Amino acid sequence: MEKDPFKRAFSDLEELVDKIRDVLECPVTIEDVNHRLLAYSTHDDQTDTARIATIISRKVPEKVINRLWKDRVIPQLMQSGEPLRIPEIKEIGLGNRVAISIRNHNEVLGYIWVVEEEAALTESKLNLLKLAAQSARTEMLRLNAQKKKRAEGYRDFFWELLTGHFHSHDEISDRFEDLNIKPPTPFAVVVFRFKEEVTSKIEQKIIYLITTSQKVQITFHAAMANEFVILAAPPESALAENPFIEFIHYFIDEMNTRFSIDHISGATGTAYQNFEKVEKSYQEALQVLRLKEQFPEEIQHVYSYQQLGIFRYLDAILEKKRQEPYEHPAIEKIIKYDLEHRTNLLATLEAFIDHDSNVNETAKNLHIHMNTMNYRLKRITDIGKVDLKNTNTKLSLYLELKIRRMEKKSPHL
Repeated sequence: MEKDPFKRAFSDLEELVDKIRDVLECPVTIEDVNHRLLAYSTHDDQTDTARIATIISRKVPEKVINRLWKDRVIPQLMQSGEPLRIPEIKEIGLGNRVAISIRNHNEVLGYIWVVEEEAALTESKLNLLKLAAQSARTEMLRLNAQKKKRAEGYRDFFWELLTGHFHSHDEISDRFEDLNIKPPTPFAVVVFRFKEEVTSKIEQKIIYLITTSQKVQITFHAAMANEFVILAAPPESALAENPFIEFIHYFIDEMNTRFSIDHISGATGTAYQNFEKVEKSYQEALQVLRLKEQFPEEIQHVYSYQQLGIFRYLDAILEKKRQEPYEHPAIEKIIKYDLEHRTNLLATLEAFIDHDSNVNETAKNLHIHMNTMNYRLKRITDIGKVDLKNTNTKLSLYLELKIRRMEKKSPHL
């Protein structure tokens, strides 16, 4: 049986990683479960670019992580506590490696990566690597406990920001300083809505994905019921929404690809620089998600508050209508005709306006012949006494039809 050279107390992971290097005679790194670098040993001048990039940025490059997922390396490490040999992958600058997960029962706490330089690790050294992973567990548990305590403080602060608890920018800045966090600027609140409750197991997968992705910079995150909320900053200091929209697409795709979790919707509020507007950005993201549920066809490709366009104002118009009830006479006439003759003229009218008055596209969408479409439009014009070539008339009808949808009064094909 191998003598355990790691069966003693180490002051920290740096001391442990140096000991692993001495025993295995290879460069070593220790990462947390989200591939952030915790400790690394020395290496010679010939080490590969993936290791250098990891040390410089203190985290594994995203392109390396993505390739290791594609090659099923990370899933294997997550599922097993045995050493795994990874052949060289030149495209991402990764030399020959042996990796092993650091585990506490079935929970993965982190990883040890060993660079195989001139010779492959022997069976004896692979067994020693397993002992090293066991030794690392104690220190990883201690670090995780500290991290959890900090996270609780961060989470409380985040919810205070989301609910408008603070009254001044200076007060918020002081809290950032107290927590030793660099304030993100600009920032936006991104919300993901799942079909089921976000359990602790799902939350771990989410945190893994948002931490390893380098598309946006994550400052805070929190789960509540079936939603996961993030305070994020773009990679560059610009008030642009594109990085957040790209991140939403990436998140939804990768949650499905890597973890088989689907039916996720995502939205971002506006990017702001003033921290007092965190609540506003959060409410904007929630409004996008709510409207996407109400209008799944019209705004299925909308992911930001800015992209909502005229849909941003439907709530205000609906409230105005409730205060001052009004029914569009043309719509009332068409509804009456539909009921009496069992037709679908109102739904046809809505589809026609939805498709920018394109007769051909509307007919395709409704699966009817062009002649039938033209006939219906003539009946709509005659019955409703409306000019469908007038922009103001069509805009008025469009808003009224969407408001009716919000009130669930209108049939929809």
